[in-house]
Amino acid sequence: MKTRLVVVAFVFLFVSSIAEGDIRVVSYNTHYCSADMEAMNVVIDGASLDDSHGESIPVSIFMFQEVKSGAQKTLHGLVGETYSMATYTNAGESGGAQAMFFESTQFEEKEDDHEDIFTGATRNADRWHLVGIGKQEGIDLWVYSAHLKASKGNENKLQREAGAKAILQDIATLKKDSHVIVAGDMNFYTIKEPAYILFTASLVDPLGTDEWAGTDDASKHTQSPRKIRKGGLASGGMDDRFDFQFISSSLDDGKGLDIIEGSYHAMGNDGTHYDIAINDGGNSCFDGDTDRSNLLAQALHDASDHIPVVVDFEVIVEEEVSEE
Repeated sequence: MKTRLVVVAFVFLFVSSIAEGDIRVVSYNTHYCSADMEAMNVVIDGASLDDSHGESIPVSIFMFQEVKSGAQKTLHGLVGETYSMATYTNAGESGGAQAMFFESTQFEEKEDDHEDIFTGATRNADRWHLVGIGKQEGIDLWVYSAHLKASKGNENKLQREAGAKAILQDIATLKKDSHVIVAGDMNFYTIKEPAYILFTASLVDPLGTDEWAGTDDASKHTQSPRKIRKGGLASGGMDDRFDFQFISSSLDDGKGLDIIEGSYHAMGNDGTHYDIAINDGGNSCFDGDTDRSNLLAQALHDASDHIPVVVDFEVIVEEEVSEE
């Protein structure tokens, strides 16, 4: 009797996650474009060159706050013609409106999905819907920009809380697990702010929910890069974390579009300028390059009374691979 040897080949299928392009999102309160526009140009150009927290990545999305009517055209000229301006609205908003620009080779705006969301104090947040094209095809991203009520005091806290509720109520109308970024000048003084607590109950603060006041957390601060009050720009030195980018948990789940760990930072803040101007005594935000650091610090000082928040994301493509 012959014995037949049967060889069975097993084919294993598995899913491999690979990076397929990166996206940089920048949020920046530009104070009506009322200061030094040459300095603003240095800051905006520098946002794509910033390699202080990883590799430099060209900015894909700019969100600006305090953009009065007409200033959106100035900003479009600064970001460049490769960017498209998303729907811009301004219904006489105190504190200026929001403007967003996106890289036109990466995204398209679903204009019918734009919404103004009343956040109190005659201010609206804006909601934009972006879909990826080209290498970013398949990305579906909802971005919100807000400028909540400023100043201390219980009444102002309540207005910020109402604004946060309005934004979160709008987010609740989106599909489950939508990719969401909520950015802007939130004017939060501490982690005990009711509005901050609301946001972090539903969204992720990439820097965590620990307190940010004081010199130990100076690297988190975004306002003010100046000690000189001039042209309406707030002074006081770098001692407040007013500017944020909150993200949905779906942007930190290891699939689709995901935040790059460690990329979230206040641009040009080297963590050594607590309660002083960002250019006071030299800056070291770019390790080993004092001249470059000082040039950026001077531009940040002259351009506005806030500094940008920069966050990088990677596109994760799930690819089926077979192996015998």
